[in-house]
Amino acid sequence: MEIDINTENSQEAFLFAYRGCDLWLKRDDLIHPEISGNKWRKLKYHLQDFYRGNYQQILSFGGAYSNHLTALAALGKMAKIPTMALVRGEEAGDSPSLKYCTQQGMHWEAISRKDYRLKEDPEFLESLSMWTPGLYLLPEGGKGAPAVKGCKEIIDELKQEYTAVAVAAGTGTTAAGLISHPQAPEIWVYAALKGGDFLKTAIGQALHEYHQRYLKTPVSRDLLKRKLRLRTEYHGGGFGKVSPELIRFMNDIYAKYSLKLDPIYTAKLLFGLLKDIDAGKFEPGSRILILHSGGLQGIVGMNQKLAAKGHELIGYEA
Repeated sequence: MEIDINTENSQEAFLFAYRGCDLWLKRDDLIHPEISGNKWRKLKYHLQDFYRGNYQQILSFGGAYSNHLTALAALGKMAKIPTMALVRGEEAGDSPSLKYCTQQGMHWEAISRKDYRLKEDPEFLESLSMWTPGLYLLPEGGKGAPAVKGCKEIIDELKQEYTAVAVAAGTGTTAAGLISHPQAPEIWVYAALKGGDFLKTAIGQALHEYHQRYLKTPVSRDLLKRKLRLRTEYHGGGFGKVSPELIRFMNDIYAKYSLKLDPIYTAKLLFGLLKDIDAGKFEPGSRILILHSGGLQGIVGMNQKLAAKGHELIGYEA
């Protein structure tokens, strides 16, 4: 079944000049209203694998506010594919994101954080396949070699040359896709979670899997050294956490430029990038492309958390 999602909706747009650098935005948040950003890019070739195999349904993994799970649920409804999810944490039930998944027809089950750690254990995954025949097991976040292939296509779409491309990272899959392209400039990767140093290894592994499957060649030993610039200090307290300073930053950007950022990824990316420009990490005259990877659906849930604590809210919704 063909899914009509057009990445040509993701246009490059000038954002603003900042301390001698020109900032541009790649609007992957505009690809589709429900399967936006890097989520469609990650799912595209997994979907091809699903159709080529003897599969009947898809099962994946994620947190209670997962952009990946909401995109997968929407895709399942569009393609008439049954979808299921194992969700981290027994407290998941109040999540607006999971309520949306249910509305799209996804069946999900909350499991303990201890059990969730088995999501990549071969024996655990084999038991799931035996329990549910015809099951396509989609990794957390939609990662894997098919996802790297989809994200690589971002570079093919660029109309201009850039000094650098800046991207937020959770699993590092999108960054791996960008780095894998031979014409990619430096890729500045902003970790959305604490302890982001692991992303260098994760990106390297994702590149290895992509090369092994699709190119049948080894990864150049110096590729990461040449292309990857990993930034780990702008996580804002950890994955899914935001500071009052970040919320004020998001609201200020929206007031000035009518640009909606998501609190988990893109806001931390732009906040960190501006700090790095302030620190002189980019030469004047640099042209920097920021990848807006979507994720706006999570704003409702984040505002619920902020309201419960009496904090300032994000002043817009998706």
